[in-house]
Amino acid sequence: MSNSVQAKTIDYPYLITLGGVGILSALACLMIGVAVDDVALGYFLGAGCLLIAVVVIVAKLYTGRDRNAQSPESLSVTRIGQPQAITSLEGDLIYCNAPYRVFLKEQIRRDILSPVELLTADQATQVKEDMAALAMESEDVRHLKLHCGDEEIRYAEVTLSRKTGHEGYVSWTFTGQTSEVPLDHAQPGNRALTLSQLGRFLDFSDCGLIALTPKGEITYANGIILHWLTGEVPDEMSTSLYLSDFCTVSAQDLSGKVLMKTARDEELYLEFLPMGHDLVKQLASDQASGTAVICHVSLCQAEDSTEDVSTENINIDRFFRESPIGIAIVAENGDVLERNQIFREYVTDLDIKNARNLKNIVDEGEFQEFYEKIEGTLESGQASSISDVGFRGVGDKHGQFYITRLNKFADREQVAILYLIDTTEQKNLELQFAQSQKMQAVGQLAGGIAHDFNNLLTAIIGFSDLLLVRHGPGDQSFSDIIQIKQNANRAANLVRQLLAFSRQQTLRPKVLIITDVLAELSNLLGRLIGDNIELEMKHGRDLGRVKVDQGQMEQVIINLCVNARDAMDNKGKISIRTRNISLAQSKVLSERYQVMPENEYILLEVEDTGSGIAKEHLGKIFEPFFSTKEVGKGTGLGLSTVYGIVKQTDGFIFPTSEVGKGTTFSIYLPVYVEKDKQLDQDVASGKPEEEKPARDLTGKGTILLVEDEDAVRMFASRALKNKGYQVYEANSGEAAMDMFKQIEDELDLLISDVVMPLMDGPTLVRKIRDINKDLKVIFISGYAEDAFDKTPGEEDFHFLPKPFSLKQLAEQVKEVLESN
Repeated sequence: MSNSVQAKTIDYPYLITLGGVGILSALACLMIGVAVDDVALGYFLGAGCLLIAVVVIVAKLYTGRDRNAQSPESLSVTRIGQPQAITSLEGDLIYCNAPYRVFLKEQIRRDILSPVELLTADQATQVKEDMAALAMESEDVRHLKLHCGDEEIRYAEVTLSRKTGHEGYVSWTFTGQTSEVPLDHAQPGNRALTLSQLGRFLDFSDCGLIALTPKGEITYANGIILHWLTGEVPDEMSTSLYLSDFCTVSAQDLSGKVLMKTARDEELYLEFLPMGHDLVKQLASDQASGTAVICHVSLCQAEDSTEDVSTENINIDRFFRESPIGIAIVAENGDVLERNQIFREYVTDLDIKNARNLKNIVDEGEFQEFYEKIEGTLESGQASSISDVGFRGVGDKHGQFYITRLNKFADREQVAILYLIDTTEQKNLELQFAQSQKMQAVGQLAGGIAHDFNNLLTAIIGFSDLLLVRHGPGDQSFSDIIQIKQNANRAANLVRQLLAFSRQQTLRPKVLIITDVLAELSNLLGRLIGDNIELEMKHGRDLGRVKVDQGQMEQVIINLCVNARDAMDNKGKISIRTRNISLAQSKVLSERYQVMPENEYILLEVEDTGSGIAKEHLGKIFEPFFSTKEVGKGTGLGLSTVYGIVKQTDGFIFPTSEVGKGTTFSIYLPVYVEKDKQLDQDVASGKPEEEKPARDLTGKGTILLVEDEDAVRMFASRALKNKGYQVYEANSGEAAMDMFKQIEDELDLLISDVVMPLMDGPTLVRKIRDINKDLKVIFISGYAEDAFDKTPGEEDFHFLPKPFSLKQLAEQVKEVLESN
């Protein structure tokens, strides 16, 4: 509020303080009198102090009330509920009520402004002069043009008033606002606009509005009147129409039920309700147009209807009102004669310009078949089968129509009743289910392919490691072997993404710094988004650690960047930012996002300069199968997967977007508090988990290796034998069981594949555990779902996912054998 002047009211705490000071002073005087042995003097001085305090308090009360009575706010009680403001004669805002604040915030969305600030310079100067000249106890009603920002123009009817005792202030009361036309009814052409506004409003309730001259010329008719009389709904009356073309009643006598003959030579009864003289003057100027009669019109039954009270026509209105489904009555040519509120709202949501005929409502490709069912029902009198149709307009809606015949309605023979049930959500669910089935099949295929590929990659990586043992860095073949291993590892990463897609990957969270993940991803992201899109990364200082599955978090970042790329026309900028969120900052965030508890977080933001997300879509983007991309260009699972991964790590993700400017995804990951000091030191020093100090991986012990894939078994056997272990091999569960019976006493460790023909790994382990319950077990598998599906429990075995290297195998065996 600019230049605000606050009214002075009674300061009660100050008055109480004065009273307290007076009482304390009186007690002090009494004590002085006792001290000098003159009690009478003490009483006299104390009474004087109390008297002075009372006089001061009374004076303050009087002046406070007087000022309050003269304050500008006392002008604000004239019209409750209407926007009101009080300004100085110079136009500065002194006071405004709540409706005024709401009015301005809704219109211009910024700080509260004086009404004078919403006027043009010339208009503001004139208003200031008029305010200064406005007499006391008088009012001045005027229509003002308000400039509400963003080139938006508003018109308002404002009453200016001044009161005696408030000579320096002017009260502004807004008695009417509109966003379409000026409120000055004397302006030429304003009458037709006002009539059309009221007519369009009545169209939605299936009511007519008609204006006529004394000679019967129709000067205005809304859409439904034109539909009833002419069968069409033009944007405006293109030709002159006369009442005599449709009935024999004069304009002055147009009242009650009147038999009308339409342009199609059909008869129908309309009920005319003439409007009052004052309303006629408000809607139309007699001098400007000669309009003398304006009527509210509704469709009604024939006067001579003699049907029994039990027939459909008598109860149709009540049935329409109380029906929970959409109902419409249509003529043989598809015209909609009547519709209930549910049907009306449904069609209104489609945003169709002319909804008076089914041809304009039902999808063009499905209308003919649907219309034939209506004709069949009208001819046979038997209800048709349920008809599934799509609709024109916005929203891509679908519905089911049940069609029956009505013998008579509004003097029409054989009209059809349509019962509409919205099946849009059901259709969407059917599409989602079909998509889900397809994705499940693709996921199973991906998982199976990944399993076989992991076996192949295990052999490739493993035999590369064996070759590297014999061919050191100085060997001519060293670089070739390294290339083979590196490309095999790249292939392993692709397989890992297939497993993540098919939801067959076990989450393996570890403590890390998010900037390390982004650094490793930067090259891959650059290739994904292309050379024409700029990738910018900004990191905060001293970022806390988070505990997440690195592979899954990489998938989150990749999905967001790929979506950002698709939202840009091969040009733009993607920014990835990280920073710490303190506990104090999270308190503010928790007020904004109530689902987010107070905590220390790491904020990861992915921002793009793309097309943005529409407001109506923003709340649905994390729903499975929701996609705004063209058919075939997106599964609708990307952001739902992102949401699921973030939630699994106890994090939160919030989108903000503006159409045409871009989108930002803000991910809040809770800071991990280390419990293991050694782990704390390793992470703080920046050591990757794999970079452990070199250790002796040789060992002693007897191992039974069970693997049906020959190449994997050969590599693993050779690798373990090279480390000093005695290894027995089996290519199936049955062979392993026979081998176990022979070496039971000397066996220290069982290494078994999970998926094998006939007897799988878990079954083998259960049988062996029946004999030796303490035998240590390591499962190896191409994907983790099998490993944890049938096994006795995660605490009873160890797991090594494929593909694994020689070092990973040796480390796992050494760790298991040395564990208690």
